Amino acid sequence: MIQLLIIIIGILILGSIFIRRYMTAEKGQASFSFFGRKRSVLDLLHIHKHPEAFEVTVEEMIPERSTVDAKKVAKAEMMIKKADAAMAKGDLKQGEQFLIQGLSLDPSNVDAYHKLGLLYLHQGQFSKAENMYHKLILSAQHDPVYFSNLAVAMYQQKKLEGAKTHYKKAIELDASRAGRFFSLAQVLKEMGEVQDALAHFRKAVEMDPQNLDYLLTLAEMTMDLNMMDDARSLLGQILAAYPDNEMAKEMMQRATKENPSGGSAV
Repeated sequence: MIQLLIIIIGILILGSIFIRRYMTAEKGQASFSFFGRKRSVLDLLHIHKHPEAFEVTVEEMIPERSTVDAKKVAKAEMMIKKADAAMAKGDLKQGEQFLIQGLSLDPSNVDAYHKLGLLYLHQGQFSKAENMYHKLILSAQHDPVYFSNLAVAMYQQKKLEGAKTHYKKAIELDASRAGRFFSLAQVLKEMGEVQDALAHFRKAVEMDPQNLDYLLTLAEMTMDLNMMDDARSLLGQILAAYPDNEMAKEMMQRATKENPSGGSAV
């Protein structure tokens, strides 16, 4: 009887040792599985999703004003007035916040998108400006200002093909501004389309013949193309109107030195 009792106690002790070792092994395996499993970037960086703030996307169309609650429209107008006041004081960050709040209330407010786009251009946030103007041209396709400003945003990001397309569209809608021809010429020059660029520089000068920047840029372009007679003629006109202009003087010296005998070449 005593021997049987000793055997039973021994079995229980061995069993308890086995169970403890098994549980220890299981815990260790569980810990290894947890730390060894693939973890997402969000897990590793301890980033968790939160409800996102209002953000404009290119794909969204600006809704019709009639679809927006009238009370929200009125509140949005107040926000936009606050934005105007803040920006007039030079507080662009506060102005941006008010504009975004206004658009969250009334996503149909075209003026707010335009002001926000201009603000982003001024701040050098060209990708955000591009989004604003893409959104605007989707819903207001006949405003040359939107196409021109979109072209500016794309040019600053070296998206030259897009800038070219939208400057051309702006000119198609309104060809009364010399600056659009000049800006398109700059894009074309960077793209290597030099003859087309030259034609647009000339058009800008034709429309605004007193603009010194346009005149000097055209003179430089003709020099780059080794059209020295044209360059000297233009520089002579510039110096007659602006005799103290140092850049024109220096360019005239170069134009004379590089091709003193005259002649035009393309």
